[in-house]
Amino acid sequence: MKAAKSSVWDLYNGAKQYVVPLFQRPYVWSRAQWEQLWSDITEQYAMKTGNPRDKIPDRFLGSIVVVREYEKNLDKYTIIDGQQRITTISIILAVIRAFAKERTLTELYEQISDFLRNAPRSGEGQHVVIPTRIDKAALYHIFDEDYNFEQDSRIVECFDFFWRKIDESHDLDIVALQQVITEDLCVVYIELDQGENPNQVFEALNYRGVPLEESDLIRNFFFASLKSPEDAERQYDLFWKPMEERFGNHQELISRFLRYFCMKSGDPIRVGEIFELIRRKYLGVSPVDIMHLLQDINRYSDYYLRLLQPELLPLEKVISEEMRQHLSRIKLLGSDVPAPFLMNCLGWNDPTYQAGTHLSDADLNLVMKQVETYLIRRAVCGRPETGYEEVFSLLCRTVHPEEGSIPDQVSSFFSRLEEPYRMPDDDEFDDHLRFSDLYHPDGENTTAWVVMTALESYFSDQSPSSGPLAGLDLFDDGPAEQMIDHIMPVTPTPWWKEHLGKEWETVHQDYLHRLGNLTLTMENPAILNADFDTKKAWYALDNHLLNISMKGIRLWRKFQIDQRSGVLAAFCKKIWPYQSDLSPAPVVAELSVPGLRSGDISKTAKPVQVIIQGSGHVVKYWYQVLEVTVRAIYEAEPQKFERIVREWPGYFSDDPSRFKSAVGPYTFKSRFGRYQIRDMCMSMIRLIGWNDDSWALEII
Repeated sequence: MKAAKSSVWDLYNGAKQYVVPLFQRPYVWSRAQWEQLWSDITEQYAMKTGNPRDKIPDRFLGSIVVVREYEKNLDKYTIIDGQQRITTISIILAVIRAFAKERTLTELYEQISDFLRNAPRSGEGQHVVIPTRIDKAALYHIFDEDYNFEQDSRIVECFDFFWRKIDESHDLDIVALQQVITEDLCVVYIELDQGENPNQVFEALNYRGVPLEESDLIRNFFFASLKSPEDAERQYDLFWKPMEERFGNHQELISRFLRYFCMKSGDPIRVGEIFELIRRKYLGVSPVDIMHLLQDINRYSDYYLRLLQPELLPLEKVISEEMRQHLSRIKLLGSDVPAPFLMNCLGWNDPTYQAGTHLSDADLNLVMKQVETYLIRRAVCGRPETGYEEVFSLLCRTVHPEEGSIPDQVSSFFSRLEEPYRMPDDDEFDDHLRFSDLYHPDGENTTAWVVMTALESYFSDQSPSSGPLAGLDLFDDGPAEQMIDHIMPVTPTPWWKEHLGKEWETVHQDYLHRLGNLTLTMENPAILNADFDTKKAWYALDNHLLNISMKGIRLWRKFQIDQRSGVLAAFCKKIWPYQSDLSPAPVVAELSVPGLRSGDISKTAKPVQVIIQGSGHVVKYWYQVLEVTVRAIYEAEPQKFERIVREWPGYFSDDPSRFKSAVGPYTFKSRFGRYQIRDMCMSMIRLIGWNDDSWALEII
């Protein structure tokens, strides 16, 4: 066995061929891995720009394990481990080659062609990478530059992803980009002799033993840096052991906390980089500095636990019940991604750490509410969660106690965020709450749960009664769990069909999952499909203030759902008020480019034309905007259309009677609010690999 550090250049230079054995899985990397790899590449590219080559450390991608097969005039290898990396790098190089050809960069084009093909060989011998049988056709089309894909696949999606990334990066020097990939990215290259058992090596690398967590490496580094074993043991008992016990000695969780602890200064740190960052920063520092760092780690671990388990902590840990609610909702909406900034806030509020606090209890409560407001508004409006780490890292760098009121700084920060991280304003928030689906049958419905429980809590706070409403004890065996109930049920019975009228099917499709048709009640499977009078009788007994207004309503049809959606949306805007920027707004030149691909849409706006790849399509109503876009995509990219169906499984069906709008073998839901329709169209355009400029909307 031979192991060595190798660059991508080393992997591809010369007459070589890498063969993926039949027994290995096909290409499975997806957007998460592509995003991470692109982040690695662009960060390395940014570091290299303007800096001497020898001052920049290489970027490690992982390991490649191969078995050499001796063939005349060709170094041929069977890939045992690392086929996903090699395949992806080959696709990126092919994308750069295509741009080089387009920009007439002949030298770059020929260099990459030499990487991807073995001239003058023909047949499979000409290709540097031979994938599994499933992936051959798509990868060979890329290598051969014909791009005539017979069907969609992960290989094609990968090609589209990196094409779009490079196409959108207008300032990117593709010659320098190719140099970064081939010279700065490296792997541990392990070559086995023919007599060695490749399966045994593969199992040893991937399955045997328990790999060290970064927390293990960090712990060893810290305590090896102290003056003596006795001092190390004392510091361990004082600071590190209590932290480990807080997290139940789950080293993976401790590693996650340590990453966020390092990010509270505002520096984004990828998973897997914490140990190296700490080692570089604290190598050679005094034992006193190490001790102070251990004290901080112990203290901040207590803050992090409050964010993880707000519902389990004693009241003095969370200040108030209102604070507990904010922390619980933030955890549901954003997981623990806001943790670096929130840990800073808890530190500024901690009177045991410093004489006098930088953040009062009231202001801490307000900051938590502002963070919650940002997360819920984006969640309701269907904005992606990707990028939140960047947002909260920037917030850590932006907000400082010595620069004035912390709530004012946070408010100004959120109100000034631009796309793709902008906080939806009242108009967009109201539009989604009233006209879009809040409940999604195939999802966890965290957003719907937060909205409904927050409304119930708000009504309870506004109620003059200090205790719960008088009601019957519905359960003999203790309290039951709350559930979200559809007032007009998911499965319409003959009673509901008659009640809704001749257009019952359309009303049911369009209004079933809207805010106005949802409520909270105590679990009772018997009422799920019950008629409206039976539901009202149950609601009257379950003590939920959300349901008080139900008893005076006779009918439950389109008008009543619309009306209730509007009323509850108005309360949501009170619960989560829009963050106003307190500083003077900068003067921004009015955009002259049409498109309406982002930004505000007036309530009175009416669509008149959708422009897709240069062709205009006349429309009159908002739902037609979505219909036209879906049909244009299907006609132009039928193979890639499956990506859209996978992305929105609840909105597409192969049942011809499920939805009113149709395309190809599918029916689909098209009645949404104007913002959701615009955002869905843009998401679909990007999902199939088209540029943003290929879609535009004209309104009056």
